[in-house]
Amino acid sequence: MWIIYASAAAVCWGMSYAACGPLLKKGLDPLVFLLGYALFGLLGAIFALSSTGRLSLAFKSPTLNASDIGWFLFSVAGSALGAYLTYAAMGAKNPTLVSLIEITYPLFVVLFAWVFFRETQLNVVTFCGGLLVLAGVSVIIIGER
Repeated sequence: MWIIYASAAAVCWGMSYAACGPLLKKGLDPLVFLLGYALFGLLGAIFALSSTGRLSLAFKSPTLNASDIGWFLFSVAGSALGAYLTYAAMGAKNPTLVSLIEITYPLFVVLFAWVFFRETQLNVVTFCGGLLVLAGVSVIIIGER
């Protein structure tokens, strides 16, 4: 199922980026998009948790300790800041170029997984894929100059 979820997420992000580009170019504040993103996420999560009967259990996890809560807050804050910066970048340039640069985030996932948790999921294939992503981003940056 993970490949279906990941592919559906890519489709959703693609639609979102394409749709918000013209609005940002017209001067809509990126913070308005972040607010909409947060509100829609909140309402959607409440609805999904309620309809599955998991709302009352959502914050009752016996396996989470104080450190886990810290990582949760850090993750959510990073995601919110990343969303805002993405919208700001699209307003300053365009969704196509921003998404092509932003696609380097898996390299930072690898880096921070190692820095934070000393986890390494790299092998020859993923390393080569990362190099191809960096090469593609380099071509885009050089082509924009």
